[in-house]
Amino acid sequence: MGHNGPVSEPRPRTPVFSLGAASRKRPPVTPARLAVGAALFSVCALGAWLTMPRPDVRVINASGQAVTVTVRGEGSAATRTLGVDRVWAVEQAFPAGPLRFQVRLPGRPGVSTALASPVLPLRVAIGEDGRVAPR
Repeated sequence: MGHNGPVSEPRPRTPVFSLGAASRKRPPVTPARLAVGAALFSVCALGAWLTMPRPDVRVINASGQAVTVTVRGEGSAATRTLGVDRVWAVEQAFPAGPLRFQVRLPGRPGVSTALASPVLPLRVAIGEDGRVAPR
């Protein structure tokens, strides 16, 4: 009829991925292989942790009320409203030099605090009076 090639017997179909096939191809698990895997995982995790960006300034709202905070450095500024007991990891990169914090409390005039030469990274807390102090 229309078939020119030799007739072959149909092969049984096998799944591409099967549990038995995967276990046959994998080398046996030994304590040495587990130790090497754990060491590689540890090195990768340490590398990821070391290369993670860290904020220059972390602001903690300990005033007991919602406040608006502005942090200014040489040529850069960042502003955020913080709720009660909230922490702000300021993502703005600040150069070395003085930092000025402006805190606006509800129903009161703003309070300004300047830190002459803080060591970065810096953690500060906002007190009940709106003043900023290093922590």
